[in-house]
Formats: sequence, C-alpha cells, structure tokens
Amino acid sequence: MVDLKQMMLDEIRKNTRIQSSYIDETEELIDTGLEMNDDNLTLVAFAYLDEKGYRRRVDNVELAKQKIIETSQGYDTIIVKKNRSVEMCIFDKATTAELKDALDVCLVNWVSSINTKLDRLTNKQYEYKVDFIDSLNIESDRPRTGHLGAEEFETLEEKINKHAADGWELDRMHTEPKGYRVFLIFRRERMS
Repeated sequence: MVDLKQMMLDEIRKNTRIQSSYIDETEELIDTGLEMNDDNLTLVAFAYLDEKGYRRRVDNVELAKQKIIETSQGYDTIIVKKNRSVEMCIFDKATTAELKDALDVCLVNWVSSINTKLDRLTNKQYEYKVDFIDSLNIESDRPRTGHLGAEEFETLEEKINKHAADGWELDRMHTEPKGYRVFLIFRRERMS
C-alpha cells in the first residue's frame, strides 16, 4: 500500500523554498584503546591532521597532541573528540494535517512561479538598437589582406554576430528609400 505521508514528505523535500531538514551536530568522545605514550600520541595526531586536511608540520603536530592530551585527561587510554553530523528531517514527527499545510505552501510557490513566467512571456518588453550598413557585403566580396579597406570590411553576417554576442537579435532590416543604406534593427528582451 502507498504511504501517503511519505509521498507528501517527498513532495515537500523537492521544494527549494521550504527548509525540510537541518544538520544536528554532536560531539562524541571516542576511546581509541591505545595506551597513553608519545608514539601513540603522535600516530593519533597524524590521523587527526590528515582527517582535517592540515599539513603534518611540527607545530601542527604539537598543537594536535596538546588537544588530544587535554581531551584524554583522566583516562588511561587516548581519547579523541569527533564531530558527528546527521541530517534531520523537520517533518519526521509532523501530522498529516501539518504536511498538508506545507504542501499547500509548496503549491502556492509553484503557482506563483508559473504566474511570473507567464507574465514575462505575455508582457515581454524589448529595447531596440539601430545600426546601418552601406552595402550588403558577403564573404566572397572581401578584399585580400593588404589591400585598401581590408581592415574596415565587415560582412552582414559579421555585423549580426557582433551584436548577437551582446544579446541582440536582428528584428528587421529596412532599406533607405533614396539611398543605398540598409538599416538593421536589433532588439533584446528587457529583464526587469
């Protein structure tokens, strides 16, 4: 049979706007069973430094040994402190009614995000930019390198790609009625 409470909990966990867990950190004292002597102390200090990602420098080893000695005070063997982190679910002890309320919040968030996306799609706003070219140049019209005007030569494709790199898209082209100029009208969506 399907566990309705577990299904509700799974849906709540999928929502990024609702915190469904927390980290419970506890400090544990662990008995290594090693006799308290300098060799064993050094070995445990090395293990501690390796676990934490510290370098095995002399000063780091001495600090680790001192910390281990302080923790092991009053014991015959070496004792180390370890932090244990456990992820705990906030909703583990929640009732079905409380889970339903949390799902309602998830639903409201989901509908709100859909509404925002639909609003953006239906009410798009654009900004426009106008550029022009004197003639429609293509790659086969390009003068050879070293010829007069080779540096300023730009094909229609290069001009469109240059604007596209900045987020502009070609909306339309308009030819001047009494001349040879072609106006390029670019647009991009205004994000507000």
